[in-house]
Amino acid sequence: MKIVRGRADARWLPSRFHFALFRLFAFLRMKTATPEPRDVALVIDRDQNNVESFTLAAWVTLTVACYAAGTLFASWPLPLALLAGILVAITCLEIPIVTVGLIVRRTQDNITLNSVVLMSLLIAAALYFARTQSWVRFAAWQFLGAVALNAVAAAIVFLLRGAIAEMENAAGGLTSEL
Repeated sequence: MKIVRGRADARWLPSRFHFALFRLFAFLRMKTATPEPRDVALVIDRDQNNVESFTLAAWVTLTVACYAAGTLFASWPLPLALLAGILVAITCLEIPIVTVGLIVRRTQDNITLNSVVLMSLLIAAALYFARTQSWVRFAAWQFLGAVALNAVAAAIVFLLRGAIAEMENAAGGLTSEL
């Protein structure tokens, strides 16, 4: 496990983020951050950022809840339909993960495979709902817009990979082993 010791500002290292939008923001934030020497040890793991994980989990759940509210509960009052949609979304987002786990037996975890399956299903659903005439199309378009924006950010992060690696090495990132 990689760690950075004695630098509280290392929380903004791009390698601590998973998605390109967050990595790009972290790179820009780290560039402007002042060094904060403190007695801390920060783990460098791209899947361990609470803010990113919670933000994306809530956003995906609410997007799927909008899809459920607009289709399964379309005749219900909107606040009640959204509440029911959240319950359906929480359940429906688990089904592909369990299915992949039952079909593909590995000795290691299936995080990458689950991510690809879920993102493919979410993009397919967004493409479907973006073509409808109901209010749900706005949720679908915002999802597709965010995916496109993340793709642009990924290209920018790819171009900045040298500067990012240099910044992380200067901050002590990716050098200490536990």
